Amino acid sequence: MRKILALILTMGLASGGCAWFGGSSSEEAKPAQPQEQVAAPEPAPAPEVPAKDVKGKGKTKAKTKAEKQAEAKPVASKKVVKTEAQIAAELTMVGNRLAAQAARTVMPSKSAKEVRQDGKDYVASYVDVDASNVTTELHPGATGQYVGYVRYQEKIMECRGKTKQEAITTASCQQVKARNLNELIRYDGSTWQY
Repeated sequence: MRKILALILTMGLASGGCAWFGGSSSEEAKPAQPQEQVAAPEPAPAPEVPAKDVKGKGKTKAKTKAEKQAEAKPVASKKVVKTEAQIAAELTMVGNRLAAQAARTVMPSKSAKEVRQDGKDYVASYVDVDASNVTTELHPGATGQYVGYVRYQEKIMECRGKTKQEAITTASCQQVKARNLNELIRYDGSTWQY
Protein backbone atom coordinates (compact mmCIF):
# COMPACT_ATOMS: atom_id res chain seq x y z
CA MET A 1 0.00 0.00 0.00
CA ARG A 2 2.81 2.42 0.89
CA LYS A 3 4.67 1.58 -2.31
CA ILE A 4 1.60 2.34 -4.43
CA LEU A 5 1.07 5.71 -2.71
CA ALA A 6 4.74 6.61 -3.16
CA LEU A 7 4.54 5.63 -6.85
CA ILE A 8 1.39 7.72 -7.44
CA LEU A 9 2.93 10.71 -5.68
CA THR A 10 6.14 10.44 -7.71
CA MET A 11 4.25 10.11 -11.01
CA GLY A 12 2.07 13.10 -10.17
CA LEU A 13 5.02 15.31 -9.31
CA ALA A 14 7.02 14.21 -12.34
CA SER A 15 4.24 14.69 -14.87
CA GLY A 16 2.57 17.95 -13.85
CA GLY A 17 4.48 19.47 -11.01
CA CYS A 18 3.17 20.07 -7.58
CA ALA A 19 -0.25 21.68 -7.57
CA TRP A 20 0.17 22.63 -3.94
CA PHE A 21 3.05 24.97 -4.75
CA GLY A 22 1.82 26.59 -7.94
CA GLY A 23 2.55 23.86 -10.48
CA SER A 24 5.68 23.22 -12.51
CA SER A 25 8.18 26.03 -12.96
CA SER A 26 8.80 25.00 -16.58
CA GLU A 27 5.36 26.14 -17.72
CA GLU A 28 5.03 29.76 -18.70
CA ALA A 29 2.08 31.85 -17.69
CA LYS A 30 -0.18 32.40 -20.69
CA PRO A 31 -2.10 35.66 -20.84
CA ALA A 32 -5.86 35.24 -20.90
CA GLN A 33 -7.51 35.55 -24.29
CA PRO A 34 -10.21 38.22 -24.71
CA GLN A 35 -12.96 35.58 -24.94
CA GLU A 36 -11.70 33.98 -21.71
CA GLN A 37 -11.62 37.19 -19.68
CA VAL A 38 -14.43 37.73 -17.22
CA ALA A 39 -15.07 41.13 -15.69
CA ALA A 40 -14.36 40.88 -11.99
CA PRO A 41 -16.64 42.88 -9.73
CA GLU A 42 -14.94 45.91 -8.23
CA PRO A 43 -14.64 45.88 -4.45
CA ALA A 44 -16.62 48.46 -2.53
CA PRO A 45 -14.53 51.54 -1.76
CA ALA A 46 -13.27 51.71 1.80
CA PRO A 47 -14.73 54.54 3.89
CA GLU A 48 -12.35 57.45 4.08
CA VAL A 49 -10.92 58.24 7.48
CA PRO A 50 -10.27 61.93 8.07
CA ALA A 51 -6.57 62.73 8.24
CA LYS A 52 -5.29 63.45 11.71
CA ASP A 53 -1.88 64.59 10.56
CA VAL A 54 -1.93 67.79 8.48
CA LYS A 55 1.80 67.79 7.68
CA GLY A 56 1.57 65.70 4.50
CA LYS A 57 -0.83 66.21 1.61
CA GLY A 58 -3.64 63.68 1.65
CA LYS A 59 -2.13 61.58 4.40
CA THR A 60 -4.98 59.31 5.48
CA LYS A 61 -3.35 56.16 6.78
CA ALA A 62 -3.29 55.47 10.50
CA LYS A 63 -0.13 55.85 12.53
CA THR A 64 1.90 52.74 13.07
CA LYS A 65 2.43 51.25 16.49
CA ALA A 66 6.05 52.45 16.56
CA GLU A 67 5.01 56.04 15.79
CA LYS A 68 2.45 55.98 18.59
CA GLN A 69 5.05 54.67 21.05
CA ALA A 70 7.56 57.29 19.92
CA GLU A 71 5.01 60.03 20.59
CA ALA A 72 4.09 58.53 23.96
CA LYS A 73 7.69 58.31 25.20
CA PRO A 74 8.38 62.05 25.52
CA VAL A 75 5.20 62.45 27.57
CA ALA A 76 6.13 59.52 29.81
CA SER A 77 9.69 60.74 30.30
CA LYS A 78 8.54 64.10 31.65
CA LYS A 79 8.20 63.85 35.42
CA VAL A 80 5.55 66.04 36.88
CA VAL A 81 6.62 67.33 40.26
CA LYS A 82 3.68 67.41 42.64
CA THR A 83 3.33 69.89 45.44
CA GLU A 84 3.01 68.79 49.03
CA ALA A 85 -0.65 69.85 49.02
CA GLN A 86 -1.37 67.61 46.01
CA ILE A 87 0.40 64.69 47.70
CA ALA A 88 -1.59 65.31 50.91
CA ALA A 89 -4.84 65.32 48.90
CA GLU A 90 -3.85 62.00 47.30
CA LEU A 91 -3.08 60.63 50.77
CA THR A 92 -6.57 61.59 51.94
CA MET A 93 -8.14 59.83 48.94
CA VAL A 94 -6.00 56.73 49.44
CA GLY A 95 -6.76 56.75 53.19
CA ASN A 96 -10.51 56.85 52.54
CA ARG A 97 -10.17 54.08 49.97
CA LEU A 98 -8.10 51.99 52.41
CA ALA A 99 -10.68 52.41 55.20
CA ALA A 100 -13.52 51.51 52.81
CA GLN A 101 -11.61 48.40 51.76
CA ALA A 102 -11.12 47.46 55.42
CA ALA A 103 -14.86 47.92 56.02
CA ARG A 104 -15.67 45.55 53.13
CA THR A 105 -13.18 42.84 54.08
CA VAL A 106 -13.14 42.85 57.90
CA MET A 107 -14.22 39.62 59.60
CA PRO A 108 -16.51 39.02 61.43
CA SER A 109 -18.63 41.51 59.52
CA LYS A 110 -22.20 42.70 59.98
CA SER A 111 -23.40 40.21 57.36
CA ALA A 112 -21.34 37.32 58.80
CA LYS A 113 -21.54 37.67 62.56
CA GLU A 114 -19.68 35.47 65.01
CA VAL A 115 -22.07 33.87 67.51
CA ARG A 116 -21.21 32.48 70.94
CA GLN A 117 -23.23 31.44 73.96
CA ASP A 118 -22.97 33.57 77.10
CA GLY A 119 -24.84 31.81 79.91
CA LYS A 120 -28.41 31.23 78.67
CA ASP A 121 -28.22 34.03 76.06
CA TYR A 122 -26.49 34.17 72.71
CA VAL A 123 -24.14 36.95 71.67
CA ALA A 124 -23.49 37.80 68.02
CA SER A 125 -20.45 40.02 67.55
CA TYR A 126 -18.97 41.79 64.55
CA VAL A 127 -16.46 44.49 63.69
CA ASP A 128 -17.61 47.76 62.17
CA VAL A 129 -15.03 50.08 60.57
CA ASP A 130 -15.81 53.75 61.06
CA ALA A 131 -14.89 55.01 57.59
CA SER A 132 -16.36 58.46 58.26
CA ASN A 133 -13.65 59.40 60.79
CA VAL A 134 -10.52 58.72 58.75
CA THR A 135 -7.60 61.04 59.46
CA THR A 136 -4.34 61.26 57.57
CA GLU A 137 -0.96 62.81 58.32
CA LEU A 138 1.85 63.49 55.89
CA HIS A 139 5.50 63.42 56.99
CA PRO A 140 8.51 64.00 54.72
CA GLY A 141 10.91 61.09 54.55
CA ALA A 142 14.70 61.14 54.66
CA THR A 143 15.25 60.49 50.93
CA GLY A 144 12.63 62.84 49.51
CA GLN A 145 9.86 60.29 49.76
CA TYR A 146 6.86 60.89 51.98
CA VAL A 147 5.41 58.77 54.75
CA GLY A 148 1.70 58.82 55.42
CA TYR A 149 -0.29 57.80 58.46
CA VAL A 150 -3.88 56.67 57.95
CA ARG A 151 -5.85 56.49 61.19
CA TYR A 152 -9.33 55.02 61.57
CA GLN A 153 -11.34 53.20 64.19
CA GLU A 154 -12.78 49.70 64.36
CA LYS A 155 -15.78 49.25 66.64
CA ILE A 156 -16.55 45.85 68.14
CA MET A 157 -20.32 45.48 68.27
CA GLU A 158 -22.37 42.87 70.18
CA CYS A 159 -25.98 41.86 69.67
CA ARG A 160 -27.78 39.77 72.32
CA GLY A 161 -30.73 37.43 72.02
CA LYS A 162 -32.45 34.45 73.64
CA THR A 163 -31.75 32.26 70.59
CA LYS A 164 -28.94 32.13 68.08
CA GLN A 165 -31.21 33.41 65.28
CA GLU A 166 -32.51 36.27 67.43
CA ALA A 167 -28.96 37.36 68.26
CA ILE A 168 -28.04 37.40 64.56
CA THR A 169 -31.13 39.25 63.33
CA THR A 170 -31.62 41.82 66.10
CA ALA A 171 -31.04 45.43 65.14
CA SER A 172 -30.20 46.67 68.63
CA CYS A 173 -26.46 46.15 68.92
CA GLN A 174 -24.13 47.90 71.35
CA GLN A 175 -20.52 48.93 70.99
CA VAL A 176 -18.38 47.12 73.56
CA LYS A 177 -14.88 48.09 72.40
CA ALA A 178 -13.13 50.44 70.04
CA ARG A 179 -9.78 49.80 68.46
CA ASN A 180 -7.74 52.62 66.92
CA LEU A 181 -5.74 51.55 63.89
CA ASN A 182 -2.73 53.34 62.41
CA GLU A 183 -1.62 52.30 58.96
CA LEU A 184 1.77 53.41 57.70
CA ILE A 185 2.11 53.90 53.94
CA ARG A 186 4.82 55.48 51.80
CA TYR A 187 4.87 57.66 48.71
CA ASP A 188 7.43 56.51 46.12
CA GLY A 189 7.33 59.66 43.99
CA SER A 190 4.28 58.76 41.91
CA THR A 191 1.90 56.57 43.94
CA TRP A 192 1.17 55.57 47.50
CA GLN A 193 2.44 52.09 48.37
CA TYR A 194 0.66 50.04 51.03
